[in-house]
Amino acid sequence: MKPVEIKKGIYWVGVVDWNMRSFHGHTYTTKRGTTYNAYLIVDDKITLVDTVYGPY
Repeated sequence: MKPVEIKKGIYWVGVVDWNMRSFHGHTYTTKRGTTYNAYLIVDDKITLVDTVYGPY
């Protein structure tokens, strides 16, 4: 996916997993998939806040 600018210098750089249907066992289910969120902050220093699932 392309980065989405949230605010000047802050970008969402996550991924949408349309195939995910259940997680945490079968405690939570979804018919629309899920997102793995990651954010890129471009300032004096560049910071990546990465929570994306390993295979992506």
